[in-house]
Amino acid sequence: MFGLGRGIIVAAIAYGIGSIWLGQPFINLLGILEVVIVGLLLRRYPGRLFAMDAVYWFILGIPLTYAFYAHEYAGGFDNIRLFVGIVVINGLFNALFAEIIHQYSPKHRLLGFLDSGRKPSTFSQILLHFAFGIVMISFLLNMMVNTVSSFKEVGMNVQVRAKQTIYALTKEWEHASSDIPWIEQRTEQLQAAMDRYSSSFFTISLVDSKGTVIASNVHSLLGKSRIPESNRTYVRISDKLKFSEHTPRTHSLVATTWGDEHFLYEEGLLDGSGRFLIEVQLSSYQNYLYDKYEAHLLFLAIAGLAAALFSLFIQRSISGSLQRLAGATTNLPLKLKEHHEPEWPRSNILEIHSLISNFKHMASNLRHLFTETQMSNERLQAQAELLQQSEERLHQLAYYDVLTGLPNRLHFTKHLQELIDLEHATGSGLRIGVFFADINRFKQINDTLGHSAGDELLKLVAHRFMNYPGKKCDVFRLGGDEFVFIYAYKHEAELELGARAICSSFDEPFVIEGKPLFVKISVGISKYPEDGADMDTVIRNADIAMYHAKEEGNGYYRFFKPSLAPLVEEKMQIDNGLYKALKEEQFSLHYQPKINAATGELCGIEALIRWSHPELGMVPPDKFIPLAEESGFILEIDNWVFREACRQNKEWQDAGLKKISVSVNISARHFFQGNLKEMVERGLADTGLDPHYVSLEITEGVFMRNMEQVIETILYLRGRGIQISIDDFGTGYSSLNQLQRLPISDVKLDRSFIRGITSDEKKSSIVKAIIDLVHSMNMKVVAEGVETADESQFCKDLRCDELQGYLFSRPLPAEQLKELLK
Repeated sequence: MFGLGRGIIVAAIAYGIGSIWLGQPFINLLGILEVVIVGLLLRRYPGRLFAMDAVYWFILGIPLTYAFYAHEYAGGFDNIRLFVGIVVINGLFNALFAEIIHQYSPKHRLLGFLDSGRKPSTFSQILLHFAFGIVMISFLLNMMVNTVSSFKEVGMNVQVRAKQTIYALTKEWEHASSDIPWIEQRTEQLQAAMDRYSSSFFTISLVDSKGTVIASNVHSLLGKSRIPESNRTYVRISDKLKFSEHTPRTHSLVATTWGDEHFLYEEGLLDGSGRFLIEVQLSSYQNYLYDKYEAHLLFLAIAGLAAALFSLFIQRSISGSLQRLAGATTNLPLKLKEHHEPEWPRSNILEIHSLISNFKHMASNLRHLFTETQMSNERLQAQAELLQQSEERLHQLAYYDVLTGLPNRLHFTKHLQELIDLEHATGSGLRIGVFFADINRFKQINDTLGHSAGDELLKLVAHRFMNYPGKKCDVFRLGGDEFVFIYAYKHEAELELGARAICSSFDEPFVIEGKPLFVKISVGISKYPEDGADMDTVIRNADIAMYHAKEEGNGYYRFFKPSLAPLVEEKMQIDNGLYKALKEEQFSLHYQPKINAATGELCGIEALIRWSHPELGMVPPDKFIPLAEESGFILEIDNWVFREACRQNKEWQDAGLKKISVSVNISARHFFQGNLKEMVERGLADTGLDPHYVSLEITEGVFMRNMEQVIETILYLRGRGIQISIDDFGTGYSSLNQLQRLPISDVKLDRSFIRGITSDEKKSSIVKAIIDLVHSMNMKVVAEGVETADESQFCKDLRCDELQGYLFSRPLPAEQLKELLK
């Protein structure tokens, strides 16, 4: 309990006191040795105090104790084994109950160190403690009872034999006293009778009234004084019988003390002249008592063996089954999980059999539960994989463009902000160039070739950008046809080389549906930190530079300059004011005349929209029409223009002016997103204008997408009497071969064909071929953009049907055109 070191100290103190009180220091040294040996064994085998103490006694303790007593009582003592047995039983008893106290003591009531090293008791250990504890306690109680009864038995035997002896001597005395009158003669006769009782077992004395021995079977006592009352070592056992016990002054386990202990029986003569004293040595009964003690020890040994066998039997029948059950259920979930079937024990005991059955049932439930858990885990794993895939997909959707696979706007802003924050944190002097790129005329491609072709073009563009040769360049798609590059650089010349490479990547055509498509790109460049101290400013300035590049033409790049900002602000102001302009009637129509080339007479007019902005003043169409095309607001504008042109023409006709046809430009979006038929019918119905006085001008791009639908719509309009004209012919995507399929009334040659026609033989040859082919298909030819008399005469010589341009008239407001009509 206390540990080996403190245990030795306590044992030395206890056995030292024992040596002083009881003597026999060797036996006490043997006790100290027991503490040392058992303490060392417990370090190797903790928690087995009784077993280690038994090992000590049977290997070392018994031989040493036997050798000591054999030397101490050599030649005069035959009962050494009794003393050895007492010492051994005492040591084992102490060890057993010390182990019981340590194992079962309530820790909250005893000192804390009693709990150190204490482990749960096994069932076999409890059985051993119980069985040996019962045997030991029973033995001690039996020894106590039998010791008392044995001494009483010896005392009773002494009394009986003393009474018998005194009775016989008393008869001798009385008989002698009746025949011999003199006391001396009677004493001699009594002495002769005592001599007949000469024995080492009894000492018989007759003392007179003064306490002097006058007769004794031990002649050396004659004449001496023997007064028992004066000796305090006598203990009166019975006052009635005057029976006393003599106890030595020394209290030790030395076997010679038996010779110093005796019983004293005394009885007076009837005449009061003396007393008989009979002393009986206890050593006379020593062997008798030792034999009884040895019988007790043998009984203890047999009982202990029986207890051990009983414990073994109980352990095998009960504890064995429980231990095997414990072994079978150890790590039971792991065994069942690994599909290992436990080896279940068997037992004839109902309770244990029920316990085993319960464990089997529990194992079956656990196996079923593991199966369900495994299935659930598999489902959860599958769901986790799907969740991981979903997370990856969400990350892909959040940071990457679905169509092109490029990083998207969110990724771009995050990456650029991280670069800027890094530069702020480290002060590394990092310089960043932002390229804002936009595909030119992409809306027209979408409207003419369709969104699928537009998507395919975006994929091809992204592929070229991903293979961009710049090592320090990252490309992102912001949306639509807008792409942005982040370029880390040291010298500004690197940015210019990068921009040129981006523009040059569009020199080769893109093949869509087996056909080559030439497109160009415009690039705007801003620099961090020169053109902006934060991300939003840098991006906005790159966007401004890109719009400036787009206005200058195809395939250009421009660096941001502070002077460009007002232009973009103006563009935003125009874009934001379109809807308000229509609602507040800020739009108006101007009309440009068409002249008959043969007669020089007015033969038609073209309605052209104008915008009088309250802040910007007159906004030309080339500034707001592209914005309206991009936003889709062109459908609303065209609807208003068609209705207003029809209304004005009808008003002039009702006023008696010359009846001529009015031409209205129609966006290609009407053929695919709007409802052109309904718009025309509604406009004609509302104004009452005859359809024969209406002409719709469409671009060649209309015929590049869903040709059959376009032809069906044009045939419907032609059936209503409306003229259809191809505007800006020769600049779009149609070929001359397609004209034979189109129900067109006239073709308008683009200004680029007319400018310089008088000095360019190739151009004049092309125009002449176009006019001849158009005339062969019964269509009229209109030359627009005629600004000089030479150009007018040349067109007449090529047999153009109608002429239009500043040479004849600029677009005029309705009031001025009215005068011209008059």
